Amino acid sequence: MKNNNLDIGKMHIEIFLPPEQAEGNSVVIPKLPHGSNIVTIQNGNESLTGCDALITKSRDFSLGIKTADCAPICFSDGKTIGIAHIGWRGLCLGLLEKMLTHFETTTLDIYVAPFLHSFQIQKDFCYDQITQKFGERFFEQKNEGIFFNFEGAIRSLLPTRTMFDARGTTTELYFPSYRRDKTSERFVTVVSFRAS
Repeated sequence: MKNNNLDIGKMHIEIFLPPEQAEGNSVVIPKLPHGSNIVTIQNGNESLTGCDALITKSRDFSLGIKTADCAPICFSDGKTIGIAHIGWRGLCLGLLEKMLTHFETTTLDIYVAPFLHSFQIQKDFCYDQITQKFGERFFEQKNEGIFFNFEGAIRSLLPTRTMFDARGTTTELYFPSYRRDKTSERFVTVVSFRAS
């Protein structure tokens, strides 16, 4: 897959596979502990350990996230851009809600890049955390077991005008998927300010 380029509202999105194509001095990519910490990038020297989301007002930087099933979500209100790595843990810890507080909602554009739309889970810690936040409304019992509608849960927390990429990491085989293949490969989603 070649890189994909999209202009959405006030932001420019690029999707890179392989991820090395995105690496450079101007793309800031955090370490991802699957939590809810957000780092504001001002000069590029900020510690990126322990964060799953980035925001900046600087046009000098592009912000990136490596994923292989989690949802890369890009934000821009024209003054600030941001990107969040949303897995089930970050979702349950309120990372999406925290990100939304950093933007002017009336001018906010949001794009959700390819991710795993639904996945099977056991009645374990993951199930308990999700039900604590959402109840059982995003679970479906099938012959194979219990499935979590990850996309539905994400949609429930975002404005209705949010743009979702229709591709999924388990159905589009050129995207790496940890759940499908147990791969260590990732792809990178990058957000930057749209050129004027």
